[in-house]
Amino acid sequence: MSDLLDEAKSLDIKLSEVFEAALIRAVNMKEKVEWFKQNDGALKAHNDRVIKNGTFSESIRQLS
Repeated sequence: MSDLLDEAKSLDIKLSEVFEAALIRAVNMKEKVEWFKQNDGALKAHNDRVIKNGTFSESIRQLS
């Protein structure tokens, strides 16, 4: 591990910036997973409605 840290330092990689970027990605991913868990029922209901009735725009579309 210290070899990797030494290499990062020699390449002028700022560990705090790397850590912050990785932390932002991890938090965003967890929030996305939680959002899908919380909205699973609504998403399935919407998809079922679209399968059964089509989309709103399909009902008003005009063929020329």
